[in-house]
Amino acid sequence: MPKFKNKHNNKKTSYYEKSLETPELTQFLKGKEKKKKSNGIKLILKWKAYKRIIGYSYRYANNRLSENKWREVYGILIGSIDDNKEIIKDAVPMVVGDRAGVQYESKQYVDMAQIDASTYERAIRDKKKDFIIGWWHTHPGFGFFFSPIDCLTQLGYQIPNSRAIGLVFDHTKKKDKNLGIAAIQLREPDKGIRSAYDIVELDYELKIEDMKEKNNNIIEKIKQNMEEIEKRLSYCKNIIGQKAITKLQERFALIPDFDNDFAKINEEDRSYIWDDLSETKEAELPEFRKEIENQIKTNTEVLRKLKSKEEMEEFNEKKEKFKKKVLQQLEEPKKFLETILEDFKDQLKIVFPYYDYLDTSERKLLEFIDQKIHQYHDILDLLESKAQFEIEN
Repeated sequence: MPKFKNKHNNKKTSYYEKSLETPELTQFLKGKEKKKKSNGIKLILKWKAYKRIIGYSYRYANNRLSENKWREVYGILIGSIDDNKEIIKDAVPMVVGDRAGVQYESKQYVDMAQIDASTYERAIRDKKKDFIIGWWHTHPGFGFFFSPIDCLTQLGYQIPNSRAIGLVFDHTKKKDKNLGIAAIQLREPDKGIRSAYDIVELDYELKIEDMKEKNNNIIEKIKQNMEEIEKRLSYCKNIIGQKAITKLQERFALIPDFDNDFAKINEEDRSYIWDDLSETKEAELPEFRKEIENQIKTNTEVLRKLKSKEEMEEFNEKKEKFKKKVLQQLEEPKKFLETILEDFKDQLKIVFPYYDYLDTSERKLLEFIDQKIHQYHDILDLLESKAQFEIEN
């Protein structure tokens, strides 16, 4: 939802909060809402999707937190649609905002593009029809409605797909047989944000009693462990990502054009600039790696000449000497990298069981560290392979 400044205390408020002081806006919001019966299309929410919504939402809005600390979250829905059935199979957490709403950054746009591409690839591979079928967000304490900005977001999904769905979760409504969630669609998308919306009948993969029992277990795990998980993520970011990997690059620079940012947006055309893992020209290599590459190149030429002259005794002596020297130079960065890898593995053992409840920034952090470790590992393997000096005839 968009953000206002309260003129009395500069506190950010949402459309819904503002509407409490504005009867006309209250009437507008309530007037747009109209519950309707099933239109013959069965909308089914899978347990996996509901589990991720619950788990991520409860990190930022729950009964243990004071209400002024509740924060809204946003995510996307993955599922499939056929003639008479629409199945919401997954709900991917994307970003957390504040009490008044959420805002996207470049990481979320890149993440959505990657999710879209990987969903399509899996659908082709597994012969399924899964794709991004909508979005979800929370209204902690506000209930089930679409603000004008929510309507605008829904338009982005529903114009290209008339059956796109928006889910709204409010933990304060999770009582008795109510799971605290509602499905909403715009009634007339061609009218834009002026369109009325309907709360669509929603069915569940499991019985409501089973869903509630299972999600209570999820909530309890989140309460008990999420603070520790967030500490581990902070450690991954500040110690492993920003300090250890940066120090590795400073001491043993192997990656060309090393950058601690994994995705940027070209401000001119809003296209994505991706971290390039490909090999670059020798002139662009960092100093440490360039020195080793030049050394290998020079040694290779020496060995090639000796072999061409069939001076095999000297060839074998020099080969072992050259090999030993290069491997010794690579030994320290290998040990440094191994230390980082073992530390990262230790953190992942704790974090991974809660991966479903991490958002874009948290997932991207782990992917970035994993990417850099593998990149260094691959370069070291390549240099070790070259240091074997296998000279072809």
